[in-house]
Amino acid sequence: MADNDKPLQANDLDFIYYFHIVTKRLWLVLAIIVFFIFGSLVISFTTQPVYKACVLLMIDRENTARVDYYNPQSSWNSDEDYYRTQYKLLESRTILESVYKQLNLSQYDEFRPVGRVTGIEKLRNRINVVPVPRSRLLNLEVSSVDPKLAAKIANTMADLYVAGNISNRVIIAQDVLKALNESDSKSTQKDRDILNSMPQVVNNELIKKYKAEQTELEIQKAKLAGKYTDQHPDIIALQKQINTIKAKIDDETQKILQSVKIDLSGQFLGNNIRIVDRAIEPVKPYKPNKRLNLIIGFLAGCLVSFCIAFIMELFDTTIKNSEELEVKLKMPFLGMSHIEKLSKNKTEYSTMLEKGNFLSSESIRNIRTMIGFALSNIKDRSLLIASSIQGEGKSYLSCNLAVAMAQTGEKVLLIDGDLRRSRLHKIFKISNEKGLSNILAVDDAENIDKTANSAVVKSDVNGLFLLPSGPNPPNPAELLNTPKLKAFIHWAEKNFDRVIIDCPAVLPITDTLLWGKFVSNAVFAVKTASTNAKLAKTAIDNLKTAGINILGVVLTMYENKGFKYNKYYYYYNENSKKSH
Repeated sequence: MADNDKPLQANDLDFIYYFHIVTKRLWLVLAIIVFFIFGSLVISFTTQPVYKACVLLMIDRENTARVDYYNPQSSWNSDEDYYRTQYKLLESRTILESVYKQLNLSQYDEFRPVGRVTGIEKLRNRINVVPVPRSRLLNLEVSSVDPKLAAKIANTMADLYVAGNISNRVIIAQDVLKALNESDSKSTQKDRDILNSMPQVVNNELIKKYKAEQTELEIQKAKLAGKYTDQHPDIIALQKQINTIKAKIDDETQKILQSVKIDLSGQFLGNNIRIVDRAIEPVKPYKPNKRLNLIIGFLAGCLVSFCIAFIMELFDTTIKNSEELEVKLKMPFLGMSHIEKLSKNKTEYSTMLEKGNFLSSESIRNIRTMIGFALSNIKDRSLLIASSIQGEGKSYLSCNLAVAMAQTGEKVLLIDGDLRRSRLHKIFKISNEKGLSNILAVDDAENIDKTANSAVVKSDVNGLFLLPSGPNPPNPAELLNTPKLKAFIHWAEKNFDRVIIDCPAVLPITDTLLWGKFVSNAVFAVKTASTNAKLAKTAIDNLKTAGINILGVVLTMYENKGFKYNKYYYYYNENSKKSH
């Protein structure tokens, strides 16, 4: 495969290839996108609006004095643990049940129990606790189809949560105060041990100093006790000093105890949780979000339509470029036959006669050059133009190729070899009263020369002669399967430099194979992005079985579209300049 056969699959043009896949099925892509957009609009306008009310709460870290009293060694692992606990408490079943009963939510359809789904579960599904990052704030969000009810539920939940926190703190503080008061009134050794183990007592610097002095005196007393009795004046003096220090320690401990009592008493009026902003009745629903739904519908439509386009491309068995042609058909690539938009006054070969660099005419000349290379070592200059089925652009290729060869100075005969569906006379606007069928219908093969001379028509192109098919015979296959066809081809090759036969489709008839008995070379036409590769392969195999040498394949009816055309045209011109 030649290097200039790869302009559309190069890495720098991959996006053009994908763009072409989408634009080739543009109407399907647009239809799917419109369908998804319409669906999103239907959903947006038919879905019942849902409103969201929000309460802003602030949660401060609570005093840990009472906690330390019960467990002096305890400590919070992190603030996150504490706040996570509060979030769970806020949406606890106790609070939800209180809200459900207090507001009588069972009277509302959206919160009414259905089957196994309880009203509490429906309420929980409408609640969302959203912490504000890097702060002690959180949003309590409640959604409902009724904006007033959403605000009422949010405020009620916040009130119950705050009240519950105050009540809990009061109960705990009362328990701690009761324990402290009892230990103070009874003054048992166990109670004194509990008080002495409090962190506030243990960590007090003055008490630490007194205890160090007490320990020193206890050591001195122990040393004297080995020598003297308890009634010795020195021991009695040390004991008095020890008792004095103990009294100071007890006095300081009582002061700390009173301080703790005052601190806990203050918790009756304080609270570490408060409402910053109460919920107000929302004005606009938060869903359905029509703008977001429209964007999602558009993006989903694009994604689905693109996927379908690429899946269709994946399972597409047609031949779209030279790489697929050589892989699927395993045949040489001769070029692309481009088509131009024609006005009413122009014929299919008009661009070949006009001045200027038209891509359609340049592509035909390129094919002419490739065929010339293929036929350079072959004496037989007759050529069949074949295709698998009708409508492959075979006649367009035949007449333009014949014009291109005539422009090189050769004497060219273009034959309409299709005795069933002739087109040559329509393209060149000539009479079809006499033609190939008249030549093959003569009684004596010796009279073919005379009949052929009278049937051949000179065209408006210098050096190009035409032989239309003539009247359609009732038995085309039998007419072609006679020695007269061989005699006619011999006459044509003797009188013309080049003979081009526009044959009928290979499938499902055998007319082209009958031509192949006397013309051994053929060019096979494949319509770009239309011809089924398996069908074309079957037709090519039939031609090969009949002994016909296929010079190569031409991709016909290639349309000049967008970037793909521009890039190919640039690539084609650049390589043409280099070759010259």
